Amino acid sequence: MPRAASGFFSMKTLHLYLLRQCLATLALTVVVFTFVLIAGNLLKEILGLLVAGHVSIWLVVESLLLLIPWVMAFALPISMLMSGLMVFGRFSADQEYTAARSAGISLTSLVVPVIALAVLMTGVCAWFNLQISPQARVAYKRILDEQMVNLASFIPEGRYVDFSEDFVLYVSRIRGDNLHNIRFYQFEKGKKILDVFAKSGQLTRNESGNSIRLLLREARVLTLMSGLESFTDGITNGQKKTDTQNADTPAPFQEEWLPLLLEEYETEDIPAVKMAGGEDSVSISDMTLPQMLAGLKATRAQGLDTRPYVKEIHHQMAFSFACISFILVAIPLSLKTQRRETNISLGLALIVLLVYYSFFILGDALVETSDPALNLWILFWIPNFLFQFLGLYAIRKANLGIG
Repeated sequence: MPRAASGFFSMKTLHLYLLRQCLATLALTVVVFTFVLIAGNLLKEILGLLVAGHVSIWLVVESLLLLIPWVMAFALPISMLMSGLMVFGRFSADQEYTAARSAGISLTSLVVPVIALAVLMTGVCAWFNLQISPQARVAYKRILDEQMVNLASFIPEGRYVDFSEDFVLYVSRIRGDNLHNIRFYQFEKGKKILDVFAKSGQLTRNESGNSIRLLLREARVLTLMSGLESFTDGITNGQKKTDTQNADTPAPFQEEWLPLLLEEYETEDIPAVKMAGGEDSVSISDMTLPQMLAGLKATRAQGLDTRPYVKEIHHQMAFSFACISFILVAIPLSLKTQRRETNISLGLALIVLLVYYSFFILGDALVETSDPALNLWILFWIPNFLFQFLGLYAIRKANLGIG
């Protein structure tokens, strides 16, 4: 057999070997991480209801099936990272990589099928993150909402709620009856006349139980149009404003009651309220990409704060590229360490994940509260740019035999 043909079949054999190893490890780690993540959510949200007899076993099974697409969006990138670290760690520790290089096979040509697999998984992750996972998560939350009713259940987390033509409320996070990062708008004849931001708040009923009020804490008036009377004592200290007040000169108040004008409603009737920017009463984090883009457009047209939509769009899109970022870092990292032990791979994976997700945690914390002109949504993309650049650079160095 000619030498060129022999080299071709040798390369094809190596490609198939590495691809089979990666696929097998990927499948195993996906199953493990999916099970762990699903078990964590079921223990936290469903098991207590099952033990108390509030839900049936079939409801638990339905919840489990709905959780699978959501946890897969997290499990696939982590599994891709573990697959790269374990497969190429063994490949290097068993001297197979040294043998391949001695035969004149470059690292670049070796990793082509594995990188192609990572690109394919990136597409799958994008499909899960932007389409399948949000729909499954909404269905899962509806099951929980039907079982657990609390005072804040009529306010969707991370969603603009239009209570009437004049009042719009946004709450970033809800824990029981406690609300966090609240934005309240008041309109008059389609023009925004009041914009209030509060770090936290709490929903309570009045003594008769037929009225709901919102207690705002650590709040500021960001916009107050000329001539507007305070609708709660303390926001403007009961005084009539003669000048427009804006975000440059916010009027602070520590604690104030805000009526939600819901006296005629009981909590079970509230889901009928109209959602600003769309008809679906789902949080922005549970929207598909088309829903988020439509909501962004509608919110911008209403003159509302668009940062919640901007944050979530960039978060979900950037996270979809984690698979390709992780594999490009995993390959040179595992070849450098030359270890086959699973615990070594787990340790390296934890370090990589800590660095990668720290940017997303920082982005989630800053994008909604920072000046839009700063464009801090770039924080979601930095780990992808960083990991892909460093990974390609390290592979090139290894390919040239440097370092």
